[in-house]
Amino acid sequence: MDERTLEGFLGFNDDDLAANRDGRLSPRQARRLLWSGAGRLIVGPPFAAGGATISLLFDSAIGAVLCLIASGMGLYIAWRGFGFLVDSMDGAVAFVTGPLRGRMVHTRNRTSYWAHIGPVSKRIGRAAFDALPNGVACHLYYAPGCRSLLSVEPATVDEPRPMHPFGPDSAHAWDRLRWSWVLMTIGLLGLVVGVHQVASAHPALPVSVSGVVSDYRETHGRSTTRTLYLEGHGDTYTPKAEDTYTPSAPPFGVLVGHQVVLYINSGTHDVLAIDDDGQLYAGDWYLHPDHQTMFETVNGAITTVLSGVLLLIGVAVLVRDRRQRESSAVYGPPTVRPVEQMLPSATVTVLTFVAILGLLIVAFAGVR
Repeated sequence: MDERTLEGFLGFNDDDLAANRDGRLSPRQARRLLWSGAGRLIVGPPFAAGGATISLLFDSAIGAVLCLIASGMGLYIAWRGFGFLVDSMDGAVAFVTGPLRGRMVHTRNRTSYWAHIGPVSKRIGRAAFDALPNGVACHLYYAPGCRSLLSVEPATVDEPRPMHPFGPDSAHAWDRLRWSWVLMTIGLLGLVVGVHQVASAHPALPVSVSGVVSDYRETHGRSTTRTLYLEGHGDTYTPKAEDTYTPSAPPFGVLVGHQVVLYINSGTHDVLAIDDDGQLYAGDWYLHPDHQTMFETVNGAITTVLSGVLLLIGVAVLVRDRRQRESSAVYGPPTVRPVEQMLPSATVTVLTFVAILGLLIVAFAGVR
């Protein structure tokens, strides 16, 4: 593959390469990083705040943990977005020499193709993958904070001169702090959610609703959804499987047209028991209301323990990264402006953390 073909497949041109060899971004690259960061900042914070808010609505640990994972993804996307913005503002270009390698990733529905050089990965098409000169040594220019590939040239070309102001490599503080702070933030949020689940645990409280059953519907998928409709009621009610009641309830479809009394768990649409003409079909939480307290307490404890583990992992990653920062970097090109490069990154890091925590506090307050 010649250099011109490489430019086409990896998305850069001669002007980009010339600017990168001088240790700076081209105007086109700066705009691309800016828009990439803005897009991530549009998506990330709503995921972070929404996941944390919805996690408070779940009594089960698995639901709360899945929402916290979604919140963590939102935090990571937002953090990545600020990484793109910092690189766009700093204009820093990192440089390293390494072999160009391709990799196929197979999933259930499709296959994706990737080009790898040093710390950078870029998704490419099948044609580019087939033509990739696997193993050929190249000079790689990339944005250090977000690890976005800027340009590539064969290693046979002379290395850039040391007087150019190249930025730090991808092991600098901004990149290392990303995962540790995401893990610690989600761990702390999870502790709040877990404590909230334990503190709000309470016994089931049946509330009676009477009427004629007008319809019953079942929806089958990965799980089965059951819905009862009563005449003159705008709400719908959700019974569990017939065999979970004592004694076992008849198929709910035969209740259509019957005058029944449904015992609904207060604050929900869950059917704890059904009284059909004097015959009571009672669920476990109707017979033993304290079992709901036990269920919510156990799930809150599980959420708390898992969140504590995440918090400890985040602290461990932070400690490890600080120790690595004390050692020399794998590639440390000279720079003529180290302080100027780090100030915007540090400022944006603090503002990101404060802004996202503010969103989450507002979300928690809204739920309460």
